[in-house]
Amino acid sequence: MQQDERIIETAAEQLVSLLAGLHRDGSFVRDPSPSVLGRDENGRLFIADADLESRSNRDAPDDTLGQLWALMRGESPRVKIAAARDYAARRGLGDLDLDRLLREFRLRDIERCFHENRDFKVLESGGLVWHCRRELLREEHLPVLEDPDRWLEPGDHLVKDGRSTTIGRTAGEALMKRFNLKKYRSLVTNQLAGSRARIAFQQAYHLETMGVRTARAIAFAERTKLGCIYRSYLLLDWLADVQPGALAFQEWNGSRPELKRRVLEDAGRMIGRLHDAGFSNRDLKSNNLLVNEAGQVWVIDLDGVAHEGRVPEEQRLKNLLRIVRDLPRYGHLSTREALTFLHSYTRAVRQGNTRDLYRKLAAEPIA
Repeated sequence: MQQDERIIETAAEQLVSLLAGLHRDGSFVRDPSPSVLGRDENGRLFIADADLESRSNRDAPDDTLGQLWALMRGESPRVKIAAARDYAARRGLGDLDLDRLLREFRLRDIERCFHENRDFKVLESGGLVWHCRRELLREEHLPVLEDPDRWLEPGDHLVKDGRSTTIGRTAGEALMKRFNLKKYRSLVTNQLAGSRARIAFQQAYHLETMGVRTARAIAFAERTKLGCIYRSYLLLDWLADVQPGALAFQEWNGSRPELKRRVLEDAGRMIGRLHDAGFSNRDLKSNNLLVNEAGQVWVIDLDGVAHEGRVPEEQRLKNLLRIVRDLPRYGHLSTREALTFLHSYTRAVRQGNTRDLYRKLAAEPIA
């Protein structure tokens, strides 16, 4: 794992060197996104002149670091902070509160998913206005957007048919999730806070920018009547070759200890990044984690996820208690394995001590 992180940091160093030079000359990236980055025949990183513009605010930390972090979408906060520290040293910007600047950048950055830009577009189809990810939307998805309800009718493709949500597999290796109107008071909530599909679309993008694996949101739309949102749709990536964490732990218990250890490490890392990004999850359990044979973990079912800006210790402990008491139901979890999970968590969340956290969790009464 250390070797992989060193590779990421080396790539970040190259980006910092490139961007610091551009900003020093007053050149800024017009629409910063990883898609503007390229490499020449010698492997050197570059940004095409067409993607650059001249600006005078070459030393404004919130603007310059915002460009750096936008070009590092998907990297962990730890790597982003390290790159920003390197950038500030190269530019002579002095001591900066990088944690605060990163939090403020996140709040600005996630709003871009509702606008037309390099990564997102708005598409009218089937009488609905769809907000779409350019790189994820495929030709096979267009008929799905034209008639989303068709994929939610009874049949083999139906994954879930509940009162609040209906989910079906669609063309283009995707899932269509429809959020149904469960209570009439939700009409008011939808108007004030946005539909559940809109919130889930933004959350999925936000988590992706922070390096938390989840099913990527491809598009969302809202259906209205008399100006009120009464139904919303979310098109998601279909995750292949994965299984629920609970089932995996049952299968691997005692037979595949190394794979189990890798899953625990990655689960701790994903949950740590979730909390570090300001999200809490009141429904954090094994069945809401998907895992594959490489030991990678995805956090799914974001209905229980809420963005709080900063997750207080009490809330983090409640989230962790849920998962550390849920996992042993599907197979023995030794003290060493629990510490492996918590060490990965504290490293990702960038605060706390593993053994102190273990003692606090052990001291909590079972609800």
